[in-house]
Amino acid sequence: MKVDATWNAWPVVGAAVLALTVWWWLRSRARAPFFPGPKGLPVVGNIFNLPKPGKEEWIAYAKMGNELGTDIVHLNVLGSHLVVVNSAKAANDLFEKRSLKLDWILGFLPYGQKWRNYRKAFHEHFNPTTVHQYKPLEVKSAHQLLFSILTAPESFMDSIRHMAGHTIISIAYGIDVKPANDPYVLTAEKTLHSVALAASQGGHLDMMPWLADMPWWVPGAGFKKVADECHHYGVEMLEAPFAAAKAAVAAGKAAPSVATSRISQLDANSSASDRTMAKILPGNVYLGYPYGVIQTVSAIQTFFLAMVLHPEAQKRAQAEIDSVVGTDRLPDFDDEDSLPYVKALVKEVLRWHPVVPLAIPHRLEVDDVYDGHLIPGGSVVLGNAWAMLHDKSVFPEPSRFLPEHFLKDSDLFPDFAFGFGRRACPGRYMAWHSVWIAVVSVLAAYDISPAVDEHGQEVSPSEDYRSGIVSYPERFPCRIKPRTKTAEDLIIATQNIVS
Repeated sequence: MKVDATWNAWPVVGAAVLALTVWWWLRSRARAPFFPGPKGLPVVGNIFNLPKPGKEEWIAYAKMGNELGTDIVHLNVLGSHLVVVNSAKAANDLFEKRSLKLDWILGFLPYGQKWRNYRKAFHEHFNPTTVHQYKPLEVKSAHQLLFSILTAPESFMDSIRHMAGHTIISIAYGIDVKPANDPYVLTAEKTLHSVALAASQGGHLDMMPWLADMPWWVPGAGFKKVADECHHYGVEMLEAPFAAAKAAVAAGKAAPSVATSRISQLDANSSASDRTMAKILPGNVYLGYPYGVIQTVSAIQTFFLAMVLHPEAQKRAQAEIDSVVGTDRLPDFDDEDSLPYVKALVKEVLRWHPVVPLAIPHRLEVDDVYDGHLIPGGSVVLGNAWAMLHDKSVFPEPSRFLPEHFLKDSDLFPDFAFGFGRRACPGRYMAWHSVWIAVVSVLAAYDISPAVDEHGQEVSPSEDYRSGIVSYPERFPCRIKPRTKTAEDLIIATQNIVS
């Protein structure tokens, strides 16, 4: 008797499907559950729950966690996983204690021996001891900022960017940049803008890797066009200043710098990796993983915004400076420990609006279970620094600008403003010095107040910030005037100009 093979196969197929379903159900029951997250849709998951780019995503993620009653939020995006960490404890556990399981999706190098070599090299130039050698240059840059503001107070935000660029490029390459429109600064500005934009647009690439094969005009793949621009500017930034430093060394006219130090160590027997290190290390000094200069720029711009909105903090800081430093000179680094309120004010600037509010995304290499919940391998993990620095159990009234947050405990520091774990900003000590000397110098020399309209009424600026991997305050107007004629004379004297 002939048997219909097709017909008899159906029970076998059905049994296999049933067995597979039961196996998957048992496996999923045996695994730890995901962290809470918003309810998603079939197939696309939580793609419509993601904050809109450019809309202060860090606040949206913090609100999402509060509504769900969890410090860690899990989102499923087209079958991939995004985990947002909103608490300091969880960030410490995941980014510090378990960092061997994490790899950065936006870092310049993956974790490994090469990364360790670069980190060690960075530490040689920017550890807490060696950064003191850069203080005279940071003072010079702060004084240049004071003079630039005096000549063009309406362009103070541009002056801040130029001051930071001057400091970092001088330290990295020994190049004394022009007072305005310096080509090295302009190229670096374009590079930083492209890096920030590409990272903010392409940050979810690991969750949706198929976007890498799509043309740039496909929705969601626009970051590829920006990435091309980033590459172009990045090559220009890396090559041009290094060539200038190398020529200066050859001519015996090089100023001390990271590039000068590395180039001087090269000889005919130097390896290819040493030569690569000599070129890439000073370039990364500016980009700073990606802090560096952008940490300084954003923090000082935030300081000006805070002084416009909170004149009482400005007056108290100025009173402390007048009492300790006097009015016949400008402050210097020797005054730092004698100005506790100013130090607390600078810490509050870093806390109030952190420069990198969502830090840099991590990618989990293997499955991990934390606090009884599963974080699947391949998940993109975001550390919400903004949420941690606005934890009201640590910082009462966190939305207010209150230097008092750091006065009771002088050892308290807004660490998360500089990143997490072994990938924390390697230039954070120098960044602190640059921000502190700029802030104390401006406070000693200028009064900062709201702008006025055509009717003489004060105009209060908004607190809007540009989103992306790096957050800057939107441009805002304000009035900046020398506090006294003596202060104006001190500013002019820093440039060896007779008034």
